[in-house]
Amino acid sequence: VVAGDVDEGDVGMGVGGFCFYGGSAGEGLAASRSLKAASSTPLLIAADYEEGLGSRVKGTTELPTNMAIGASGSEELARRKGGITALEARAIGVDWVFAPVLDLAVRPDNPIVNVRSFGADPVLVSRLGAAFSGGLSDGGALNSVKHFPGHGETSVDSHLTMPEVPLAREALWDADLRPFRDLCRRADSVMVGHLKIKSVDTAAPASLSRAVITGLLRGELGYDGPVLTDALNMKALEGEGEPGVRAFLAGADVLLYPEDPPRLLAALEAAAADGRITDALVDRALSRQDALVRRAAAARVSPPPFSVVRCAEHLAFPAEAAPRCLAWAWGGGALKPGDAVGYFEPCTAPSEWKGTAFVKELSALGLRVQPYAPGRGMKLAAGLFSRPRAFSGAINLAAAESAELRKAVLGAEGSVVAAFGSPFVLDGLSPRPDAALCAFCALEDFQRCAARAVSGAVAVFGTMPVKIGG
Repeated sequence: VVAGDVDEGDVGMGVGGFCFYGGSAGEGLAASRSLKAASSTPLLIAADYEEGLGSRVKGTTELPTNMAIGASGSEELARRKGGITALEARAIGVDWVFAPVLDLAVRPDNPIVNVRSFGADPVLVSRLGAAFSGGLSDGGALNSVKHFPGHGETSVDSHLTMPEVPLAREALWDADLRPFRDLCRRADSVMVGHLKIKSVDTAAPASLSRAVITGLLRGELGYDGPVLTDALNMKALEGEGEPGVRAFLAGADVLLYPEDPPRLLAALEAAAADGRITDALVDRALSRQDALVRRAAAARVSPPPFSVVRCAEHLAFPAEAAPRCLAWAWGGGALKPGDAVGYFEPCTAPSEWKGTAFVKELSALGLRVQPYAPGRGMKLAAGLFSRPRAFSGAINLAAAESAELRKAVLGAEGSVVAAFGSPFVLDGLSPRPDAALCAFCALEDFQRCAARAVSGAVAVFGTMPVKIGG
């Protein structure tokens, strides 16, 4: 029941599976084959491919963020994203995808949810989360809805510190809990987050709380499948004693990514020796894990070929999806062929620009693009790139970036801002640019579509899935 990092000296400890991070597609395939061949019992290979493999694994397909799919409102696109993710995951030997994310994107200052979420509306998140899960199932991968009971109302990164959800129980039920209420009984597994919800448990974080796991999730929501913790190496659990033992006693079946697996095993054995962990608890957890293994084994009978990774159909998906995913926060096409346009990224030298595909497409459309210089009769096209980064604790624009953007807008003859990541970078901009377009991700196909949109060459059909303040 322990998934994590294990070296050759620990082969006798009993490993339920591994969680893959990084590497290339070929390395993933080789590692999964080697590990499964070496194990005397079936292993589960899992990974955090909530945004597809491309953001984590070299040589795989990059896919639009969940929030981009949320802007489209399209169950078809959500299901296709899930299906592509499943096929490429299984092609490199990964059985279990820790997705979909069911957290709501309701706070601009939330540093870790943001574009990982489908949006702020729990009904939208439920609908697209179900479609994404259906795509995973179509492709033969297991899913895990996360991060129960919802990180939406938090304002800190649980990789760094313990978040708290301030909602009363009634508000929680109709907001953050709604997608989990709708989907958990159909989920292969549920991942519980490291966050405190004092309206449910005044002391323990959700991942270590019997009131949350056994009482709320299993009791009130009626879920009886496998429960796993979020990664046990996250800093939110510092000072929480032996969190793996506490999580198991609270009702978790899979203890994900312990910092020190041998130490956790010793703590579990000590808890068994003193009677806190009973044979019945262990048997129940193992039976739930066995059910996952059986589902994975059925899909392993006919795995997709490795050639499915970055195949033409998968690579075409972002360009096909982009016009349906981009959304105007306000305004519309602010540029036209022949305009003198200055491109700008706050606090970024031209040699470090992330929006090169956007700039090249503007030039191809007949705009005269050069680095922005205020007071020279140029229109401004600003590219903003901000997205969640685990362990960073930050999101949106820093003070220096905001100051540079304000100065640029004031010095322009007209302005449009394109957000290639967090839409909340637009929150409270003053002075307000003439137009603001959200792409929700920095994929080159999305940059090219954004250039065509701001110059009036194409229409985009997305709807803002979050609220942007004045």
